Amino acid sequence: MIGSVDMDAQVDLAGLTPVERELLRLGVMQWTRLEGSKDVVTGLLDYSDRSELRSDVARLAGLIATASPMSRRDCRRLLLATELAFASETLGWSRDWSPDTGFADRDTITVLRSVQEKIAGIIHGGDDRVAELGPAVQPAWSPISMDADDAYWTPFRQRFDFRPSMHSWPAITEPAPSVTVDLSPIFAARSHPEFTAGVAAVNSLTLLALARVLEPGTSLVVLDWQHQTYRFWPHRFACQPDPQWQMDVFPNGDYYIFLTEDMNTGTFGHPWEQTLCVFGEPLVSTLIPMLTSWLPVQRTNR
Repeated sequence: MIGSVDMDAQVDLAGLTPVERELLRLGVMQWTRLEGSKDVVTGLLDYSDRSELRSDVARLAGLIATASPMSRRDCRRLLLATELAFASETLGWSRDWSPDTGFADRDTITVLRSVQEKIAGIIHGGDDRVAELGPAVQPAWSPISMDADDAYWTPFRQRFDFRPSMHSWPAITEPAPSVTVDLSPIFAARSHPEFTAGVAAVNSLTLLALARVLEPGTSLVVLDWQHQTYRFWPHRFACQPDPQWQMDVFPNGDYYIFLTEDMNTGTFGHPWEQTLCVFGEPLVSTLIPMLTSWLPVQRTNR
């Protein structure tokens, strides 16, 4: 609570235009930056430290990009993070704003003023038009602090003998049972729409298989080599009206790894070999027939 205002109450920001939402998304994304002594901002945004703030940026950006309901606290974070990133060189990066976001200063001021007029009353509880939406929608993605992700990367490296390389394949010791699918037909697509559709198909089929084989409420650990680690709930994600993948199953640019907590079941995407290794039962028996109906098999380890 701030004063008598319930900061955890869910509010609807559907009244923001796509341009206004994009400004707030770009504003909060500035706080993934490492440089600069901006630690005083963490308290202003209601975080304990800079690491907690950086770990939460993707979630906030996803909320505003999809016009999802959010708490008043998150609404305040988005607005204040954008105001500081744009207007302050001491607490933000004002000189880098236009090159980083593509918004000229004049346009930013116009859009930001409109955003302030629309949501300041929401944040402070003075807008009677705000619809309280009850309990928060359970998130499908939750960032794991980069300070804590060694608890997942270390056992993964040890168990799978992970050996990253752009030239030597495979990058893991593929467990049994596993089947590695060749994704090169998607990478060789004749057009960007064809490629995008192929990526979406792999993601969607994997989600369908996970929803079939995992118990409701089960979460996965999602690893992206040298980047943010997430916890992911497939059943929640499947029920969202406009789901946005924080990380694809399809390895477009890096190693993307989806794992059950015990690491017995999951997928390993290799961007340079252009393959997807599916391992563990019953995921192999469920997902592989769906993928190999249109993609070739690279290797099998039964």
